[in-house]
Amino acid sequence: MADESRQGAAETTSIRVPALLCRTCVRLLSRHVRDVPGIASFEIDAAGGLLRVRGSVDSGELLATLASAGFAGDRCRHLPPDAG
Repeated sequence: MADESRQGAAETTSIRVPALLCRTCVRLLSRHVRDVPGIASFEIDAAGGLLRVRGSVDSGELLATLASAGFAGDRCRHLPPDAG
């Protein structure tokens, strides 16, 4: 999740999340992201491992929320270590 960028007036923030997210992870990620103040909308590219949020959001708070939800690693936490 180290990649993070803001793009102009649209206030879009893109953050890398583990690729190969399972459906459970996508639902969990969605629940946590929608609770972050300032997010107007978001989309998750599970296959590409990218979360895009729009709105006025504190990126530090968003990263902390993702880490506390278990999305700080490089893979889906619901997959066994030998999967993928």
